[in-house]
Amino acid sequence: MRLESAQGLKQQLLQDIIVPFTATEAFAVGARALNTVPRIHRSIAIGVAPHNGEFRIAVRLQRPTLVDSPIVEQLTRQASGEIDIRLIGRVDKRAKRRSTARGNDGRADRSGTATRSAPARGERSRRSGPTVRAQATHPWYQLDARPLLIGASIGHFKITAGTTGAFVRRGTTVHVLSNNHVLANEDQAKTNDWILQRAPYDGGKQPAQRVARLKQWVRLKPTGTNFIDCAIAAIQPNLAYDAGRLRELVSNTDRQLAGVATDPLDAGDFVHKVGRTTGPTKGRVTAFDVDNLVIGYDIGNLRFDNQIEIEGTGRTSFSDGGDSGSLIVNESMHAVALLFAGGDQGGTNDLGLTYANPIQRVLRDLKATLLF
Repeated sequence: MRLESAQGLKQQLLQDIIVPFTATEAFAVGARALNTVPRIHRSIAIGVAPHNGEFRIAVRLQRPTLVDSPIVEQLTRQASGEIDIRLIGRVDKRAKRRSTARGNDGRADRSGTATRSAPARGERSRRSGPTVRAQATHPWYQLDARPLLIGASIGHFKITAGTTGAFVRRGTTVHVLSNNHVLANEDQAKTNDWILQRAPYDGGKQPAQRVARLKQWVRLKPTGTNFIDCAIAAIQPNLAYDAGRLRELVSNTDRQLAGVATDPLDAGDFVHKVGRTTGPTKGRVTAFDVDNLVIGYDIGNLRFDNQIEIEGTGRTSFSDGGDSGSLIVNESMHAVALLFAGGDQGGTNDLGLTYANPIQRVLRDLKATLLF
């Protein structure tokens, strides 16, 4: 079906079938303390997916028991079979898991140093101090990156690790962009808290790795609907950063960030990112306008609407824990999204799916301008 028809039908199915089902269905919770029962239950997310040059309704099941359920039969019937169904299971924020052993993810750091590059377009990068020699046992994105680089380990001093997304200007001050749960610790942080690069999980300590102070973030809603997970922190004076370099992004070669995409991201588009855990990866957009997606956080399950879904190409996952906050760019190196969540099911390569906020909404709500 045509895009406009798919978007209209998606909204109708969401309001007429999925929202009433979610509100009335009794989901199994097992025997547990009453205060640990989630207020929002995982059920069915719905969006738009590509199909032979046209579009279908993307139905994403977050519980195995829903696969052969009457609700899925009803959705299929109402969509006249124009439907793309995937079991995606549990989806969580992509902060580094505390239980995962620290170590190299298998990617070699080809140069062994965080080298400097030419000043980025639209913003002259500030230079100070020597480059940092990388240890052979860890890739560059898990070490100190001086100047600060897109894709490197970063985080609030009380979290594990996330990823430096990009550099933005708010007012007259340059900030680093990442997720709320990376920089603001799921709203538990305070303004002016220290941000470390590298993050604590990667050995970052105070005061040596202090690079920024938390300034602005969009609060997460325990009930109701979320659209973005984002925060910014003001970079310390005289600290070097390179706003445009996308290190080793494609075939181990650098690319230059080209700004913010003006055209909507279409399902089927190829995208790239550099993240703290999986480094540079390539993916494909498998759905967009995804609503009623439930993401697991430390503070509980949260609902997100208008999200972008991506799967890795070939035999690699697009992201893993610790890649939260990664900037996602299209083939022309324009920013399109901010990575924040993912799971281990649902991809055609059986390596899971990644979810991201549209970058235009992120920048608008933060009142920030992307530097490149």
